[in-house]
Amino acid sequence: MNKLHRNSVAQPSSISIVAHRGKTATIKSENTIEAFKKAIEIGIPQIEFDLRMSQDGYIVSYHDRTIVRDTPTQDEIEIADLKYHELQSIAKSQGFEVPLFEDILKLCRDRVALDIEIKEEGYEDRIVELATQYLDYSNFVIKSFNDDSVRKIKDLDPQVVVGLLLGKVRGKFPLLSILAQFFPEYRIFKTGADFVAPHFRLLKFGFLWRMKLLNRSVYVWTVNEERRLSKLLRTKDIAAIITDKPELAMKILDSLHQQRLGDGVAPLMSRDYIQ
Repeated sequence: MNKLHRNSVAQPSSISIVAHRGKTATIKSENTIEAFKKAIEIGIPQIEFDLRMSQDGYIVSYHDRTIVRDTPTQDEIEIADLKYHELQSIAKSQGFEVPLFEDILKLCRDRVALDIEIKEEGYEDRIVELATQYLDYSNFVIKSFNDDSVRKIKDLDPQVVVGLLLGKVRGKFPLLSILAQFFPEYRIFKTGADFVAPHFRLLKFGFLWRMKLLNRSVYVWTVNEERRLSKLLRTKDIAAIITDKPELAMKILDSLHQQRLGDGVAPLMSRDYIQ
């Protein structure tokens, strides 16, 4: 299969549709090899997934900080406190398997672009080492809610396209945290982020216009409503849309392309996005 073009990830010529945690209409399991295989099969251009590390140092794809053990007391156990074989045993008892990061890389290289989210700090060097071992720089991005992780990745390898996730209120001063989500300019410069990934509700107060001035791409998460998908897909100032409904998003995008070709109309401008 041909290599993916760099503009398919960092600076796309059109909006990239990203399968959130690999979800598709027919495969409901998330962050699994089964989900990723299905997304590749139906032609989703980019897959998003989450990374954590087990107690014994395995980098795995799993979203939540804890997993519930199927016992009468329904114990919640930290992923970081479980050895990989213990985590896998619990997952299998619930009908799914937790894949290793390296297995995902082997499956997806040269087949689909990857949007890699780091959930924790402390092993950024291993993620960068593995990603660059298996993938061209043009075929993946890495992002995180943790400013320090973003900065560390950029310091480790400036060629890696790295993004700052926005949309979680943290710390002792929630108002300041909220403002830092809507107005992340200082954080962008501090971390060296190449792109930002805001929740769709942050697209206010000229957000896209400000990011355009900074020459930063925008990945928007997690957009599932058909009407919102349709409106966001009309703007050239969004690089990618992360969604649990990638087939629907691709159908809408194809319809918009056909409509513009038929009408001889240029792509709609950023003023058309949802406030």
